[in-house]
Amino acid sequence: MKILRGKTVALIDPLWIGHHPMYFCQFAASFLRCGACVIGLCPEPEQALDDLRQSVDPDTAGQLDDLVHFEYLAPGKRSFFNGRFEGDPLRTFQRWRNAIRLLDQAETRFGRGTDLAYFPYLDSFLRFLPLPSVPDILLGRPWSGLYLRNHHFGEPPSIHQSLRSLAKGDALLRSRNCLQIGVLDERFIPEMKTLTGRPVIAYPDVTQADLPAAPTALAQQVKTNARGRKIVGMIGLERRKGFLSVIRTAKLARQDNLPFYFVCAGTMNPEEYNAEETREIQETARAIAAGTIDNLHFDPNAGRIPSELDYNSLFATFDIAWAAYQDFQGSSGTLSKAAVFEIPTIATAGECIGNRVQSYRIGLTIPEPTPENAIAALPFLAQATDRDNRPLNPRFADYRNDHSLARLDSILMNLLESV
Repeated sequence: MKILRGKTVALIDPLWIGHHPMYFCQFAASFLRCGACVIGLCPEPEQALDDLRQSVDPDTAGQLDDLVHFEYLAPGKRSFFNGRFEGDPLRTFQRWRNAIRLLDQAETRFGRGTDLAYFPYLDSFLRFLPLPSVPDILLGRPWSGLYLRNHHFGEPPSIHQSLRSLAKGDALLRSRNCLQIGVLDERFIPEMKTLTGRPVIAYPDVTQADLPAAPTALAQQVKTNARGRKIVGMIGLERRKGFLSVIRTAKLARQDNLPFYFVCAGTMNPEEYNAEETREIQETARAIAAGTIDNLHFDPNAGRIPSELDYNSLFATFDIAWAAYQDFQGSSGTLSKAAVFEIPTIATAGECIGNRVQSYRIGLTIPEPTPENAIAALPFLAQATDRDNRPLNPRFADYRNDHSLARLDSILMNLLESV
């Protein structure tokens, strides 16, 4: 790979939940491999630096003090529209202004000016701000980013679609300093190119594959408690990921005495669930603690999986990965993890995830993420067959190649060369 010397990239992300820390680390490591220095602005700069040190080669790790400069960026606040992080007319503008103010300070401390600003979660800097001049005036530097929630581009042309695009802030992508737009879901690239007039690139949904020297205590606990049953697992207890469906599927499996052990790990946002659902979740947790539920791991007080190594150690215990999401259109790192560890996946049919599972034959899809549908599919997944009892013959290697770090490096190298 051709190495570019002397360029500096500002990596900016105000969110530190879910896969955001991993994405931040992967982008920083990739830009370093491309020969750039990195200024990082994020809510946990010390954690980000520790993660980065574990993700680069030893020579680079020994030079990080000269190559990177990470500083604290206050976490993004939820919008007053539905409590999401994507922004509103006030907070989106504030994110631009605050990030640029901190970037100016970081450049002074690092002693390097920024050649390119990159936003691993561009959505937070778009919503309700359809003004292409904002980044040109405030940032004044070439910029790019990864646009995750781009599925409205697939809607047929209409007044509603135009208003939706306006609210999403898509017009901001026509900023003269925007070099290109990255997406994880490649289905709507032609429409995005037409609207923005900018190059739109399909990015790999990369993931880290490293494992700790020995399984973590949680991974060992899960294997012990499974007692030889097939482990069906999810990490990240979000509504859209089907957390309620998993605990209800576990209940149905107990009733039918099926040999499956279910794992629900990571953090849960109580605000996502109504009062009745919260009671169901709390009752489930109490029954697990009392020992009356023995086919489900769920600890509401466990908190976030502390590192990617811990995450991988737990994920590698799964025999079946849960990706039967509810009303979710985009890509998912769960498929990348499953491909790395060659674990078949249960997914909801349609949209990006379902299409990929079927195309690469890396699992089975169900029409809706209901317990009944899941229970019907799990025995086939347990023996790695389709519903006609034919071997799945999954194309895990093809999926890994299409969503590899090497492909990410190539994309970012071409981006740097365009600066």
